[in-house]
Amino acid sequence: MTIDIAICDDDSKDLKSIIDILKDIFATHNDKCSLQSFHSATDMLKKVNKMDIAILDISMEEMNGIDLGRELKKRFPEVRIIYTTSYEQYCMQAINEVHAFSFLCKPLEKEEVKNQLDELVKKIKQSDEKMEKVFYKVSDSNGIEHPFIKLELQNIIFFEYVKTKRRIAIVLENEVYEYSYVMEKLADELEDYGFSVNCRGNLVNLRHILKIKGYDIYMDNGQILALSQKRVAEFKEKMNEFIHNHV
Repeated sequence: MTIDIAICDDDSKDLKSIIDILKDIFATHNDKCSLQSFHSATDMLKKVNKMDIAILDISMEEMNGIDLGRELKKRFPEVRIIYTTSYEQYCMQAINEVHAFSFLCKPLEKEEVKNQLDELVKKIKQSDEKMEKVFYKVSDSNGIEHPFIKLELQNIIFFEYVKTKRRIAIVLENEVYEYSYVMEKLADELEDYGFSVNCRGNLVNLRHILKIKGYDIYMDNGQILALSQKRVAEFKEKMNEFIHNHV
């Protein structure tokens, strides 16, 4: 699997140091690593659209790492956060306020970074193993029929009932599948896996929501989904609960 890691540190020397350490670690790691690095919180929030692990410096001038971590948890509820800092007094504040996985004191030691990453990757893998579902009698976007397909639930952006076909579309980032099923039953099955009904005929993956504005839900694939007026309160409550529980 590929682990997506995003790093933010406004000190160029420290940023280069953590990048070099991570490259050395993953050069001999069983898993691949995708690295994104940013010099500012604003740049990170503007450009990043996927991450498994965020490594954030606490003491940054534009926006401190704690506030950045809090914002990232809103956008990516399942992201694991590691803080780096030269000031140990910030560490407990980081863990308590934004549910950081851990912290590392500067200057960073390769072995300490490796130990933290190994533990995080293990947790991510364990989580991913529980997040697969088999769908039967499925057709892909090319019209090819499959007896069944197994999909990782975290990669599904949303489900949509296609009334004219009486089938459910499974929307991923680069593929759309269709299969025959009952939307209400699907919603019940996936309720405990981070999915919620946003309007009649739609079931959305809460992991892929960037923001909710009025009755519009902005997804990380660029699509905007409707939020039913009568579901606003319940949907936002589920979204907040999901964010709180996925630390």
